[in-house]
Amino acid sequence: MKSKLRTLFLTLLGILISTQLFATGQVPDILILNNKKERLFSNPMESVFFKNPELKEKYNSIVSKYDVLISTACWRGYVATFEIIDSALYVVDLTVEIAVKPTDKSKDFQPKDISIFSELFESEKPVLCDYSEMLIVPQGKLKKYVHGGYLSEYEKYILIKITDGKVINKGEYLLQEYKDKRDKAFEAFYKSDKYEDCWNSIKDGFDKSISEEHKRAIMKDIEDFYLYEFFEF
Repeated sequence: MKSKLRTLFLTLLGILISTQLFATGQVPDILILNNKKERLFSNPMESVFFKNPELKEKYNSIVSKYDVLISTACWRGYVATFEIIDSALYVVDLTVEIAVKPTDKSKDFQPKDISIFSELFESEKPVLCDYSEMLIVPQGKLKKYVHGGYLSEYEKYILIKITDGKVINKGEYLLQEYKDKRDKAFEAFYKSDKYEDCWNSIKDGFDKSISEEHKRAIMKDIEDFYLYEFFEF
């Protein structure tokens, strides 16, 4: 059942990317790592919401009460904060940006971040994140800006493999080493049956005459298709 959910989730993710919904660089979620807030180039709550549709419905009901601001820089509509506690991944906060009506009518509406964590989970305590993916944590200075999703490049990367909410493996790499390992993971993926399965899940969003080179480039950008299974620490 979990494998079916994972496949369907990745299919939906591929469709989002293929329709270029993430053409703008996205505001990242946050990972508290060694008591420091880090950018997180992964969105675990999307997987959690997909596996738990009743939680997603509750989230939709909560945000419908507010004037939540949605921008092209944050299509998911929220910023989630996670923390690794005792080798497990927990969600510790979830905020949305709302429009606050000014008391002075001559002024514009002002954005404000509010937490809906306790309302969503009915608890103030961290909640174990039912997640089996790769966390990608960029480090250091920006080396190359790419105006799309999480494609910009940084000096270093921390990769953390999570299975059923538990930390399975972790590695830290300089940019070139990370890119080399990612390339190796992609090539293993490309030679596997999974490659065609994943392509078939998103191909309807593309012209049938798409070249193999273009197809490979698209698939390589969808790291969720292959990093978790094929990346070697």
